[in-house]
Amino acid sequence: MPKFLWTERANFGPQPRLFHAMAFDSNRGRTVLFGGLSQSETSFGDTWEWDGSYWTQMDDIGPSARLTHAMVYDSARQVTLLFGGQVPGITGGLGDTWQWDGQDWTQLSDSGPSPRWSHAMAFDSVRNVTVLFGGANLTGDLQDTWEFDG
Repeated sequence: MPKFLWTERANFGPQPRLFHAMAFDSNRGRTVLFGGLSQSETSFGDTWEWDGSYWTQMDDIGPSARLTHAMVYDSARQVTLLFGGQVPGITGGLGDTWQWDGQDWTQLSDSGPSPRWSHAMAFDSVRNVTVLFGGANLTGDLQDTWEFDG
């Protein structure tokens, strides 16, 4: 079995954070990072992109600061999608859907799945839909499945 090694590429870029989300934009060859929680428990609402060598801070106007949200790259529409999450100190979760086209964030919907955090999303390239599963909200753990076709 071949041996694979991790290699540190950079130690500069976004501030240290927890509970952020990332997705790889295969069309543009960029990894997109949004949000998270600082060591001082302040939530981030910033967008960064990694091109394989350098981090670049992108547009700051878009989704509200959040953590424990999910992101996925929709290769059919060539946009990164973000759904849900939570804001520290605020009861309940977020139930909004946003897309990042590499330049701008656009809110697509605030209807659909109930507000939640700690869910997972994946893009089904055979059916061209984003699949969302589970997470948690104020009532407990969720086991519902949703699809978004853009």
